[in-house]
Amino acid sequence: MTPIQAALLGLVQGLTEFLPISSTAHLVVVQNLFGITEPPVSFDVVIHLATALVTVIVLWSVIKAIKFNQLKLIVLAMIPTGILGLWLNQWNELIFGSLIFTAVTLIINGLILLLPQFARLKDKTLNNQSATVIGIAQGLAVLPGISRSGSTIVSGMLLGIKPQEAYNFSFLISLPAIAAAQVLQFKQLDLVEAEFANFGLGFAAAFISGYFALLWLRRLVSRGRLTGFAVYCLILGGLLLVVVK
Repeated sequence: MTPIQAALLGLVQGLTEFLPISSTAHLVVVQNLFGITEPPVSFDVVIHLATALVTVIVLWSVIKAIKFNQLKLIVLAMIPTGILGLWLNQWNELIFGSLIFTAVTLIINGLILLLPQFARLKDKTLNNQSATVIGIAQGLAVLPGISRSGSTIVSGMLLGIKPQEAYNFSFLISLPAIAAAQVLQFKQLDLVEAEFANFGLGFAAAFISGYFALLWLRRLVSRGRLTGFAVYCLILGGLLLVVVK
């Protein structure tokens, strides 16, 4: 992996981890179109650490204010996330890396992002039921092309949760999900000193791009504006289907 490839993958990860357009899908596309071999697990851990750190920094005031009842809802959401994540991981080699599968799921993701435009949004607070549904949405977002942030935020909004609260809960439950995913990869870690510079570039690119992406998304969610991302996913998914054929 070259320094340019490391920076590019970090940039893609930082932007797409938070914006509702699927980080996994874009990494698949970038790797296929630019001929980049799959980065080592160690690099993947590093750039996910960068985006997790961004989440903590941006949501620090929310994290500090978490109460016991909110913590219970986070734990409740993680149960279906963990079950679905482990179950879908069985087909890792079959679906991950496939441009056709990614194209289809990107189109599905675009349609999901359009749903709030046609729903009658209410003004409810998070409860056990809504936390569970959002946790299921996060578990299904393991699939490349389905955005974790998009599916969880939209699920919350469709359940009548205020956009800002849906945004906060989406990224609060992302932290344990990211931590669990990286723990599962620890046994595959292979730190190579020669790659440390590339790891640093990837981390910096993911952190900087992720920071601004997360702030931008917060502003857009508060205004209920996800349609642009929906159109982008529909167009990209359609183009990929044409290119693959």
